[in-house]
Amino acid sequence: MNNRMFNTVAAVTLAVAALGVTACSSNEPSASAPTTTAGAGFGDGKKVDGTQDGDAPMTTPRPNLPAPTVDELNARLDKALAGQLTAEEKATFIEDADRDPNLVDKFVEAAKTNKVKAKITAVEAPVDGKLKAPADVTIDGEPVQGASVEFVAAEGGWRVSHVFTCTIVKSAKLDTAACQQ
Repeated sequence: MNNRMFNTVAAVTLAVAALGVTACSSNEPSASAPTTTAGAGFGDGKKVDGTQDGDAPMTTPRPNLPAPTVDELNARLDKALAGQLTAEEKATFIEDADRDPNLVDKFVEAAKTNKVKAKITAVEAPVDGKLKAPADVTIDGEPVQGASVEFVAAEGGWRVSHVFTCTIVKSAKLDTAACQQ
């Protein structure tokens, strides 16, 4: 019995290791990947030429957009919840909509399923490419206390945040690749 359990654990460990190697490998060498030899000084604490200590990973800065008005946000939100966005508008309505081309439709379906109504009441100042918009929100006729909708700056304007969208979509028990994190 012990030998069988050991073999099972060993097989699972090897499979996981093989998947890890496969996921991290590539058939083509990367022009930007540095070549290393003998650990390149990693284990001995030596600094390798061309590297820097303590740098954070590079992120794309969000565009510096002016804050939208309450009326602008309500008009766009109303149009989306009514299912009236064009294909082009859908692509720029929600942050990360490119992960699932049907994300806006699922958002609208979820809002209808849960009888979600939202009316933006104010717009806070943008901070780091994000802004909160306090809102009067009801779900199935029940008011949500302290509700707000978060928007993020992106190419083409302000988009409803991924987090807000996924909260609505998941509440209706709908599945989307964009909300699998």
